[in-house]
Amino acid sequence: MSGYARPSSLDEALSLLDGDGAAPLGGGTDLAGQLDRGITSPTLLVDLRDAGLGAIEERDGGLRIGATVTLAELAASPLVAGYAAVGAAASLAASPLLRNVGTVAGNLCQHTRCWYYRGAEWHCWLGGGDTCFAQVGDHRKHGLQPGDCISAHPSDLAPALAVSGATVETRSGRGTRELPLLELYRRPSADNRSLLTLEPGELVVAVLLPPPPDASAYERLGERAAFSFPLVAIAAARRGDEVRLVAGGVANVPCELDPSDPLAGLPGNPQSAWKRSALATLAERALHRVQHR
Repeated sequence: MSGYARPSSLDEALSLLDGDGAAPLGGGTDLAGQLDRGITSPTLLVDLRDAGLGAIEERDGGLRIGATVTLAELAASPLVAGYAAVGAAASLAASPLLRNVGTVAGNLCQHTRCWYYRGAEWHCWLGGGDTCFAQVGDHRKHGLQPGDCISAHPSDLAPALAVSGATVETRSGRGTRELPLLELYRRPSADNRSLLTLEPGELVVAVLLPPPPDASAYERLGERAAFSFPLVAIAAARRGDEVRLVAGGVANVPCELDPSDPLAGLPGNPQSAWKRSALATLAERALHRVQHR
């Protein structure tokens, strides 16, 4: 890294991000690890803290959550009270210290925690290599979905926001677009190993929530209560008789599940069969909470 900028407006930030080698900086809790391990090597860090993306606002009966709102701010906001799953996910993510710094967009767009992807000594398939070392090595904490990469998505917020009907607002020098939150993600392919559908220079600027569901719940399993990424996470929401279920920690990307058969399409791998049992249990708990409220 050779440069740093702290623009005072979103337009200035987007102009800087349109340059080659520029990368956005929110809280930096994930980016710092990527820089340390050489996963990314930007020539310019564009600090977004003064770009006007730090507000939570009521809008059309729902909410507009700025990209640089911290997890702690989101968890504490009275405006989020009607979105039980979102509040719970924000309050359980990472650790108190990281929640005070980590941002909404950063939590949604963070890289996988797979040790083969993060390890400097490995050049795994997702990182541009030829081999998913997890499939031939230790994959106890990895995904249940088959594919060229079996890493697991680590976001707490993604399942909770998605199940609540969230859309993502993005901006770039080419304009603005909105997409359902789950469409922010893609499964990696041989010609594009990215897990995000963002184009170069495109930035998540806000998450938009419709009016609150009738009931929602978030359940997660981690190695400990604090400073732990979810090994399995699930969010449920009900609007009238319609129930949705979205999981994290079980595939490359957050994925919507069939409430009547949450394990469909998730056969698992030899060392990760325990995740199927955990997912079934958490799904049962989350569904019970929204169906009996």
